[in-house]
Amino acid sequence: MRDLATERLTAQLKGDLGEMRDLMSDMFRYVDSSGRQFDKETYLDLFVDPEAIQWISQQMLTFQEEVHENIAIVDTLTEEKFILGTNAYEGRFWALHIYRKEDGKWKWKGGQTTLVNDLVQE
Repeated sequence: MRDLATERLTAQLKGDLGEMRDLMSDMFRYVDSSGRQFDKETYLDLFVDPEAIQWISQQMLTFQEEVHENIAIVDTLTEEKFILGTNAYEGRFWALHIYRKEDGKWKWKGGQTTLVNDLVQE
């Protein structure tokens, strides 16, 4: 699971829409730290597409997993830096991610992120 979580972060950081799309379930659902909900395509549009977001860095500070047959629950503390629009953001986020094995392959089904602390720079 750690390798899959790292692969997901790397694809997001690179803005690789194709790789991210392959890692995500078609039934993907996500809730960000502001409570906004996203399906697969809206998540890709806002959080992966390099025309919408410029990732500076992402680092997993902690990682815990529980795997039960075809479901995996992963929680991490991640430090992120990115530019969205004209604002630069820096913060730590606690994230709970769900992965599900679909047709023999693990897919990111979704999750929820909570802001631990942040620094917004303009």
